[in-house]
Amino acid sequence: MRCFSFSLLVAALLHAGCSYAGQPLNTEAQQRFLQKSVVQTQFSAVVRVYSVSSVAIANSPNMVWHIYRAEIITPIRGRQRGDISYAMAVEKSEETVIPEEPVLLTLCVNNDDALVADFYWPGTGAEFVVTPALIQVAQLAAASSDKDQSQFVMCD
Repeated sequence: MRCFSFSLLVAALLHAGCSYAGQPLNTEAQQRFLQKSVVQTQFSAVVRVYSVSSVAIANSPNMVWHIYRAEIITPIRGRQRGDISYAMAVEKSEETVIPEEPVLLTLCVNNDDALVADFYWPGTGAEFVVTPALIQVAQLAAASSDKDQSQFVMCD
């Protein structure tokens, strides 16, 4: 699993045309990036984040895991219902942020037993603002993706 600097993530996210902190940028470039993100990760859905906690990262004094818990509202790829948890590696000084509105996420399956989360944040482009156009792009990408896919570029 990769560790990312949250500050760098935010800068890259805004530069890439994705949404962060309620700043939607609904462009063709964003739609193409969402399409790639859905195909290159194991899980996509519109979710409502309802809690976040912090956990220390072993052997990394400057980083922590933010463990988010969310309810699946609209499944797109992967698990179809219920609640999920996902981890994001951030700098220790970064505040936890719970989005006020539902968000469209693309996540990787967590196979690390030491980390108590179903998924992990793969980095830039994992969170998108919810719009009908972006939901449609994500659903079409999921429908056309290989059902037997075993390699996920954003998760390797």
